[in-house]
Amino acid sequence: MEICSIILSAGKGSRMHSDTAKPLHTISGKPMIDWVIDAAETAGIQNKIIVIPENNKDFKEISKTNKTVIQKHPLGTGDAVKKATTSLQNFDGLILVCFADTPFIKTESLTKILNTFDDKTKLVITGFRKIEKNNYGKIFFANKLEPKEIVEQKDCEEKNIHSEFCNGGIMCFHSSVITDLDKIKKNKITGEFYLTDLVNILFKSEKKISFVEIEEEEILGINNQIDLSIAEKIAQNSLRKKAMLNGVKMIDPNSVFLNFDTKLQKNVVIHPNVVFGKNVTIEENVEIKSFSHIEECKINEGAVIGPFARIRGESILGKNTKIGNFVEIKKSKLSENVKVNHLSYIGDAEIGSSTNIGAGTITCNYDGSNKNKTVIGNNSFIGSNSTIIAPIQIGNDVVLGAGSTFNKKIPDKTLSIGRAHQVNKPRKEN
Repeated sequence: MEICSIILSAGKGSRMHSDTAKPLHTISGKPMIDWVIDAAETAGIQNKIIVIPENNKDFKEISKTNKTVIQKHPLGTGDAVKKATTSLQNFDGLILVCFADTPFIKTESLTKILNTFDDKTKLVITGFRKIEKNNYGKIFFANKLEPKEIVEQKDCEEKNIHSEFCNGGIMCFHSSVITDLDKIKKNKITGEFYLTDLVNILFKSEKKISFVEIEEEEILGINNQIDLSIAEKIAQNSLRKKAMLNGVKMIDPNSVFLNFDTKLQKNVVIHPNVVFGKNVTIEENVEIKSFSHIEECKINEGAVIGPFARIRGESILGKNTKIGNFVEIKKSKLSENVKVNHLSYIGDAEIGSSTNIGAGTITCNYDGSNKNKTVIGNNSFIGSNSTIIAPIQIGNDVVLGAGSTFNKKIPDKTLSIGRAHQVNKPRKEN
């Protein structure tokens, strides 16, 4: 059977008070809409339609890899789904409706929804139990098995009715009921068309409706920056737990922030207050000390990083490297046993094995127009407070004198000093 997922992402998101479209706000480094797309694809759903707003410049990248439909006016979920189904002519199968601002739906739940269908089922809705007072719409049942209606919470209060089953929002219907979308009437108060009205329409038509219970956390909706921070906390706790169960030691897990794609091998030790950005791979037996910021890099086995280190820009750190306090490594490749222990900037550089970089060393990689490369060989010693002006090549077994400036090629087995001559003059007495 064919399956198509419609992902609704055309809402204004005005409560975010942000210039960024709501579905593109990130959780653990990944836009929330991508969380939904990934869940659908993992469930085997490749056919996707994303409903986006008319002013859609923010969705340019999404539109490159996904089919999109524009909802010109925000007339509600019913209208959005109807717009999407106009591109499903001759489609015969299941249509799964998800929300771009509900990022935590699990692949397992989507699979369960799809597997609930039989020859008679026309609609499957989702929900969860919550006895405490809340603002979710409520699901009412004709019997223990068949839903008959979803009622908004404010309407439940007016009618003095109650149900412990809350609407999960995510639903799936058979393509044969697409025409029933036309029966959804505009809400008199909001002027919108609610997809939830489809439940009562199909119930009155005696079409089979089924219910799948899911966890409340899976349908957590993001409406404002507070919701986004709650979602970030949930995602971070999940990522930390997974890492620790795989053998990573976090001394203070709550102060460590991971990216969704962070790869950590076993026996890694992470001290408090460490932040990982995108595209980081950490091999076994690495220690990362406090207040380090790490992104776009690979750190190989046995390295020690920090405290107060910054690694970025597609850098590769070899086995047993030592990167100390207040050191920044940018777009550089360090071979094994390299030491950069204090107060240095290494940018656009390639450093050979067992080379020691003294405190205060700077590779001057930018000339105002271009980024230039520094190459340092094996077993070399770079004296403290060295200024290395790229492009430059420094050989193997080289010693550079402290407090020097270098801008010319230095051959192997050389002692090089680039200081101005010291001049001492007597002071004149007043």
